[in-house]
Amino acid sequence: MERLAIMGGTFDPIHMGHLRMAHAVQRQLEFDKVVFLPAYIPPHKQKRSDFASWQDRLAMVKLAIQEYEDFVVSSLEFDRGGLSYTYDTVNVMQEMWPDADIYLIIGEDSLTQLYTWYRVQDLLRLVYFAAAERPGYEGEAGVERLTKAYGSWAAEKIIHVEVPETAISSTEIRKRLRDGKPIRGMAPLAVERYIFEHGLYRAETLKL
Repeated sequence: MERLAIMGGTFDPIHMGHLRMAHAVQRQLEFDKVVFLPAYIPPHKQKRSDFASWQDRLAMVKLAIQEYEDFVVSSLEFDRGGLSYTYDTVNVMQEMWPDADIYLIIGEDSLTQLYTWYRVQDLLRLVYFAAAERPGYEGEAGVERLTKAYGSWAAEKIIHVEVPETAISSTEIRKRLRDGKPIRGMAPLAVERYIFEHGLYRAETLKL
């Protein structure tokens, strides 16, 4: 049976931290493929107005994963449109890959907020979560909330994975670009070039 890992996110922009996390999780849990799934409109970020367009975010993910043989990108959430609820997306992906075991890759910081996700109890029954450990976050607190709400079985659906430590974030990249600072090494070079060529995040006045 094929083992698929889904890595969703805004990817605004995708950076080396995303790629290192996906690679570490794939290596440790032996997934056949990692499916990058850029969100169309993330429900928890509706108030932000500084998104790159979905076309640009999708293009940057395609550029970022081109050197990874087992990484693929899906435009499913863009094709569906509207808010991107993980529960709905997983149902569609299970229809697309009915014989696959599906896991969701999340950061440990997201694990602490997992109890707030749309239909999280139903989601936990459908998939496993591969939680990438991140410095400064206590993922066990999130697991405790889930077990108190739904029972001890919920903890069995969470797999903790060690990943390389990285301080890179999309927020930091956007800020550095607005401030006219370089981002060399924070994102794949192809993504960095795309950002400058398309003037994203007010980068049109900067030079590589």
